[in-house]
Amino acid sequence: MPQQAAVESKTASKEAPAKKSNDTTNASMKGQQPESGQASQPDLGAICDQVRSLLNVYSDQATPEDTERVKGILGFLSNLWSSVKSFFSKKTDNPEPAPAPTPEPEAEPQINKSDVLAKLVEIFECPDNKTDIATNSELMTRIMNELEEADRNTAMDYLYDAVTDPKILMDMIWYRFGVPVVDSSTDGRDRLEEALRTKVANGDYGTPIDWSADGLVVVYRIYLLLPQSDLDLIRCLMHCDNTTYGGAAWGNQYTTCGVYYVDYVPGHADLEEIITGDDVAAGKVVGHIDSEDDTRNGVRYMDMTTAHELGHIVDGNSGWTLSGVGSSMREVSKWEEFDYASPETIVNEMVNSINGTPYNGTLNDDEVAIAKKVGVRYLNREQKNYKNNWAAATVAINADLKKEINESGVKVADVKDLGTRMTNENVDTNLLYHLWRGQGVNMSCYNHSDAMRGMNRPFHQGYRNQPWYTFDNSRWSDKISCYEFRNPKEEFAETYASYHAAPAFGKKKGEITPKPLLDWFISAGLADKEVPGGGSSGQEEAAEYK
Repeated sequence: MPQQAAVESKTASKEAPAKKSNDTTNASMKGQQPESGQASQPDLGAICDQVRSLLNVYSDQATPEDTERVKGILGFLSNLWSSVKSFFSKKTDNPEPAPAPTPEPEAEPQINKSDVLAKLVEIFECPDNKTDIATNSELMTRIMNELEEADRNTAMDYLYDAVTDPKILMDMIWYRFGVPVVDSSTDGRDRLEEALRTKVANGDYGTPIDWSADGLVVVYRIYLLLPQSDLDLIRCLMHCDNTTYGGAAWGNQYTTCGVYYVDYVPGHADLEEIITGDDVAAGKVVGHIDSEDDTRNGVRYMDMTTAHELGHIVDGNSGWTLSGVGSSMREVSKWEEFDYASPETIVNEMVNSINGTPYNGTLNDDEVAIAKKVGVRYLNREQKNYKNNWAAATVAINADLKKEINESGVKVADVKDLGTRMTNENVDTNLLYHLWRGQGVNMSCYNHSDAMRGMNRPFHQGYRNQPWYTFDNSRWSDKISCYEFRNPKEEFAETYASYHAAPAFGKKKGEITPKPLLDWFISAGLADKEVPGGGSSGQEEAAEYK
């Protein structure tokens, strides 16, 4: 067979290679050509004659025979050098590039967005009706398992908002985004790594409860707007409380673990953050917003929370470099941070942030000095004992005042009167009142109009046993929400959510993000793409998610 002959020919060539053109010269160097079938043996006499000729030709003893022999040797060396140069020249002088491998063409999706329904009917012989398909759990399972990935994703993106089975939606979120969603059952928990599965079962992150389809539809809708590289950081999504709304991402000062939850009241997955009217006192808030003209006012709470908590995971995954000390984001609002374990520094910084004399002239200099020392004592107390309870705090402050007077030997004519003046919450620059309401156990963001009264710079603690902060007061009028100013981590999460979730409210990406933060977000390389004039994505996104 021709193929077999070709193989044999290559084998023969390997075993008995043809002689090179310089074999004769090689033989002359060695003294003689070996006979066929015999091993080549060096001729010592010939070698001695060659060496003697080389020596003689450079002396007065050279014979014509010596000269001829040396010419032959030099001719061989010259030919050898030319061969070497030619070989390396071919290797190094502008070598011809190897042809690039021809990439295999990517498989074209068979299903386009515009004809999903028709293709599904053709492939699965199903009803020509989106709702009938989306509510058929058996058919939805077939779609997820039988279609190629690109076609499957296109089909799910078309059908998701009509699905009514939470279990199917949990599967869809897993197949589409790679995010494991858990509920009160053990179904689907095999998607978690073993250690995490154990923690979830033990309730380390709260006890997961069942989702409604409405809630998971919101999750799917927002996940479509978020970068897949960020969704890849999620290890688990849960719903833990069906009596209220909110969310959290678990982590520590160094990172997050990629586990988070989003809560909502059943039947109110699209809950909006609004001032609720006459039952809310002036300056008070509902949710994350402070007033009706806040940027975030009117947006759906769960949409924003779903993105907000992922923002924490993105930030934590970076080691908090996006919002941490020294980050460029902190320059936008001019954040300053103070260690909660240094109450003397906190009290002094609070005084520095007060416009004018602390207590607005109601205390003399000696009494202000006493108030500062009492403030240090108060901050060393267990904060949770005075959570949202100013009356209990005033009792503790008065007890600290008496201790301070007794230990310092300061003479005070009327201790009770001094205590009353130091705890008078109606005094604009009341140091102790601001220390109390700025503590992390209270609503520790500047969400009330009177929280900043008498201060040049707002001053508060982000969370209990965490740093205290102050920020640029001018940023207050150009905010996403009051919650943004709880601490820099929250400002990043609000920026992340306001940017990415905007199309869910009929806006372009970046349109509800204040320009200073949007400019930073773009400069940090976190935006999808920059669009001149602000905002990021095109009008199609905004229209699609209205």
